[in-house]
Amino acid sequence: MNMKMLLIINDNEKRLNTLINKCSLPFNVIMYGEGTASQGVLDFLGLNKTKKNILVSIIPDVMEKNIFDYLHNNTKINEIGKGVAFTIPLSSSSKYILNVFKDKVGDKMGKSSKFHLIITIVREGYADSVMNVAKKNGANGGTLIKGREIGSKSGFKFFNMTVEPEKDILLIVCNSDNKNKIMESILSKDGISTDAKGMCISLPIDNIIGINE
Repeated sequence: MNMKMLLIINDNEKRLNTLINKCSLPFNVIMYGEGTASQGVLDFLGLNKTKKNILVSIIPDVMEKNIFDYLHNNTKINEIGKGVAFTIPLSSSSKYILNVFKDKVGDKMGKSSKFHLIITIVREGYADSVMNVAKKNGANGGTLIKGREIGSKSGFKFFNMTVEPEKDILLIVCNSDNKNKIMESILSKDGISTDAKGMCISLPIDNIIGINE
């Protein structure tokens, strides 16, 4: 049985909880992020900064179709701007996780990826710069997550306590044809040798809903 990581980015936490219950997903984490629409656009539409829920779950590949069918039929995630859902193949997973799913799907075993997930980590305050560059090179949008570097010698002292530097983490789903161009442009402007101290990686995506090709 092949395992995958399921990521869903959506603004409706209730729908995500319903999905978890309906599809009996046992391994789930929900994080919170922000959409990357400019404040000018949001002000024009009379909206606040867009909040996003990010569900990370581990699933066997044989459950994948049922989950995406449910998302397509019961949520608005297939509409542009309503979110995105995709899966990433895992190279390994614990025997415990495999055993949990055996009762649900038995021993069923499960292409070149058309889409990739680009994960970019930069110093706090550089997310807009990264997103602007990415959009100029083919990205449609992204989701911002706030993070903090740990175990770093670059943290500064405050009352004899080390304060670790804050990080901006950007998740960008893009067409595979644009992946290298987007990553190269990000690293050229906001890479490790710049003030942004940025780094980025990409992961292939298997199934996806919420992206207009």
